[in-house]
Amino acid sequence: MGVIMVRTSGVYAQLFYHFVWTTKNREPIIDAECETALNDIIRSKAVELNLDIVEVGGTEDHIHVLLQANQTISPSTIAKHLKGVSSHFINHRLYVDTSSKSFYWQDGYGVVSVSPRAVSTVARYVRNQKEHHRTNDLDSDLEHTEDL
Repeated sequence: MGVIMVRTSGVYAQLFYHFVWTTKNREPIIDAECETALNDIIRSKAVELNLDIVEVGGTEDHIHVLLQANQTISPSTIAKHLKGVSSHFINHRLYVDTSSKSFYWQDGYGVVSVSPRAVSTVARYVRNQKEHHRTNDLDSDLEHTEDL
């Protein structure tokens, strides 16, 4: 993924955000099928919101999303839409025939801005989430889930 410079209406913006949010009560409910569905629906909603997804990754109880946004959408609006559409999709499409399963995100989220020079490093970190958690090689600046 190359860094994209956004120029609209005389505005230059290069805004990268790293989001992380957790499942409700940190329930370990994101299995392979759920992870694929989350990735797909988040990418689809991002296109609708004119966001460029750089990387999505996570573990069984949380997800990381690294993206580029334009100056017209706030991080809180991004989180609201991506969390909302993904939990709705999982509950109404993936789990529709399973009354014993439900999917919810925790109310909060974490977000940090990312320097364009650090995008590839953060993308690699997000992409390798399972390995980082397996080996306990975590970056505290990017794993800000303890307060969520």
